[in-house]
Amino acid sequence: MDLKVFPDYKSLSRATADVIVEYVSSKRDALVCLASGHSPRGVFECLIQDVHANRINFDECTFISLDEWLGIPGSQRGSCRAMMDDDFFVPLQIPENQIIFFNGMAENPEEEVNRMNDLITSKGGLDIMLVGVGTNGHIAMNEPGTSFESVAHISTLAEETKVVGQKYFPSETELNKGITLGLKHFREAKLPILIANGEKKSAIISKVLSSPPATSLPASIVHLIPHGFIMLDETARNSVT
Repeated sequence: MDLKVFPDYKSLSRATADVIVEYVSSKRDALVCLASGHSPRGVFECLIQDVHANRINFDECTFISLDEWLGIPGSQRGSCRAMMDDDFFVPLQIPENQIIFFNGMAENPEEEVNRMNDLITSKGGLDIMLVGVGTNGHIAMNEPGTSFESVAHISTLAEETKVVGQKYFPSETELNKGITLGLKHFREAKLPILIANGEKKSAIISKVLSSPPATSLPASIVHLIPHGFIMLDETARNSVT
């Protein structure tokens, strides 16, 4: 993957949005997977500005879920769906028929897994997949030890993920499992993008970029992907050369 480093979070966000805009401009019906959370918020702000400026529209895109906490309804603050609603879907008034999201409250989560895998296969794979990276190297809810050949699956969350995940919720919330797209989806996406910013991510980014690919460090899959982008700001870059 092509490593790009930007002076600050604002320029990182703008450049990442530009890459997405360029792709969607050439494929209006793109299948798009966007991570929720703090790192991509600046990208979403830029994309919202672009839509309002008539630079791009997403009218023909389908937006697919990256992951969701199991046992958490999408309407609850802190859920991945609620964050995406607040940061992207609602500001752009994306209609529900363009959004296909994991249901964290599904009675049969395996059916959710199969539904998403079947959908991605039927569409010929993801077009855009924008992900962040956890401080333990996870991508989405693909925790250390996840196979690089994984597709959508149920994930048992690492202790670190359970603790860090509390920041999204207004009060302490029990988190044990998640439902997530797999690392194979990231590897096979036509435009895979990994984004990271801030000092808190510098140690794991340095480790990922200096380590050979290994399932113990899920984000190290970037070494097996010849296309796409790793987008960093200077503080996340740290000692990376």
